[in-house]
Amino acid sequence: MKIPGQSETSIKAVSSLKDSAADNAYVIAVPAPVYRLSDSSFAIEDAFSHHLRELKSRLGEHAGKVIVVAPELSRSDFDNNPSLGIITADEGIEAVPTYPASASTKEFWFRHVPKLWRVLDRTIRRAVVVHTGPAHDTWRPMLLLVNFIAWRYGRRALFVVDIDFRRNTERLRQLGMWSRKTYLINRLLHDPLRWAQVWLAVRLSKLVLLKGPKLVRDFGKGRASVKNVLDTAHSLEQVLSDEELNQRLSWIDDETRPLNLVYFGRLVQYKGMDRAIEAIRLARSRGNDIRLTIIGSGPEAQSLHRQTEEAGLSQAVTFLPAVKYGEPLFRLLFNFHASIACPLLEDTPRSAFDSMARGLPIVAFNLDYFNDLAEMSGAVKTTAWPSAENLAEAFVALDENRSDLKRQVRQAVDFARANTQQIWMERRQAWLMEYVLDVPARSANHDEDETPKGNRLYAFSQ
Repeated sequence: MKIPGQSETSIKAVSSLKDSAADNAYVIAVPAPVYRLSDSSFAIEDAFSHHLRELKSRLGEHAGKVIVVAPELSRSDFDNNPSLGIITADEGIEAVPTYPASASTKEFWFRHVPKLWRVLDRTIRRAVVVHTGPAHDTWRPMLLLVNFIAWRYGRRALFVVDIDFRRNTERLRQLGMWSRKTYLINRLLHDPLRWAQVWLAVRLSKLVLLKGPKLVRDFGKGRASVKNVLDTAHSLEQVLSDEELNQRLSWIDDETRPLNLVYFGRLVQYKGMDRAIEAIRLARSRGNDIRLTIIGSGPEAQSLHRQTEEAGLSQAVTFLPAVKYGEPLFRLLFNFHASIACPLLEDTPRSAFDSMARGLPIVAFNLDYFNDLAEMSGAVKTTAWPSAENLAEAFVALDENRSDLKRQVRQAVDFARANTQQIWMERRQAWLMEYVLDVPARSANHDEDETPKGNRLYAFSQ
């Protein structure tokens, strides 16, 4: 078996889809890269692999298979990310690698687009549903091509917007990370293109799922087919049981333990982990024994290690490699009091719900997503973005008020129980059947009343 190289996409290997694509495929196009292991297997972000399996099982007879359209991960990036999930074709899920994730803009347009267009056209033309979203990367807009072809053929489209992008340009300028030129290009070109994609999707797609009530309000304008949605990966079995919750509350009662915080995820610049390390330094300088464990890998790992050593925090900040999603991760999380989220840009991490499932409240910057979660769950403490000083104050407040921490733990578990992947997949499936496939759902009552009692605030349908 030939393994695709870093500079060459294996898009030519998907010709086998020519026949299988006719099987009423559910085509899902995503920016998260895949790595093609063979003609019958591929690797993708682990939590998303669980989501794909759950999706396939729920589609049943309405789709013969799920086809994932995505950029292609390089061999070196695959080797450096052992926590990826593996999916095989006999599960009814296949991948169409499109172009190398590392390709430049010039390479994308002049080397890969001609092949990419033909493969997308062939695949989408025979799809029963096209699950897509906006092309945030407007220099290499694979998803824009997907959307154009889907709308051109009148395919039933489900359009998902994961992040409210509208304030990111201003934030990057405020952080000093962008020059005036870059700011103006994004403000005058990229942002309007992203906005236009969502505006069109609301009018051309059968169902639009948006992460955030403000997005629904501003773009949906009261349309029933535009829904607010939570994207979770945890199951009810992974949420703390009552017995486990009581054990955890007893563990938290021991105030002789230092406050142990955790972050798990990719170590990339926009996640703001440099702010978190600085906040630990500031909190400890006030006499509070607060510690942080960082679980994950990524391009910022070396810089964060260096920052930790230079700040004299080697005994307070611990680094662990990425842990495979599921039981290994959830077992490890028991050892921490709370998790942290300090992204510099709007972010919607599934890890927030994984934390709550294991009884970990969250300390986060006050971006829109976390403000919404704080209001809905009562288990998120937000602090002013992007200040490390304010983050340190939030850490200290959590350390000095363990009774409030216990309250947040209970509310975190309640929220996680009410928002499992199964619950949201059922809700999304009901919407898919009603708005996209025109199939009567098992129950016509799948809006606010679907939300478990005691958690009506968590419903996200319009």
